[in-house]
Amino acid sequence: MEEGPQLDLINLLYRVSKEEREKHPRKPGTYWVTDLVRCVLKRDYELKYPELIEKEVFTPVFILGTLVHKGLQELLRSTMGEVVLAEVEGSREVILPDGKKVMIEGRADIIVKINNEMIGVEIKTARSDYDLPKPQHVDQARIYNWLFNLKHTILVYVTPERITQYLVSNKISEEEVVDRITTKNIPRYEWECRLCSYSVMCPYKISSK
Repeated sequence: MEEGPQLDLINLLYRVSKEEREKHPRKPGTYWVTDLVRCVLKRDYELKYPELIEKEVFTPVFILGTLVHKGLQELLRSTMGEVVLAEVEGSREVILPDGKKVMIEGRADIIVKINNEMIGVEIKTARSDYDLPKPQHVDQARIYNWLFNLKHTILVYVTPERITQYLVSNKISEEEVVDRITTKNIPRYEWECRLCSYSVMCPYKISSK
């Protein structure tokens, strides 16, 4: 029997993914940008049952997305230099109708500074190029434009069929941000239940035929 590899790349990939996830724990008074573009129950379940999402960092789809992100980030930095910022974190406070203050936090994949203006780049991997750009991704870009005061955000899609980009210049309003927190859309999209780790316990699950 051959000895195990001296360089265990599989273990490295999974370890890095797990460590990255652990850097950003959920906090009760904080909403992530992704919370505003998906079923509102997902955040509640992640706060209550964080162990159920641990498996997500070990999926090949997640690892592939991470590699594509890192690759494009390094490509832009190597060609454009210090004007390229990767994994930029930002936050803004909003006040809910009941007077409660909450923080909106997000991480932009890339922000490029050009002529005193900031342009966001969001990288998306998908299994097909059907129905691009996805509405939830456009909304995410609108929120980043508001959160980081960007001129616009470029959505970059990498799929087996094509690699393309879309420009999103609109910004979400603070009123819409508050509405997305307080309005109970369960789920926001019907397809979410099929991919949700918490569908095994959720009373609002929409089952596919």
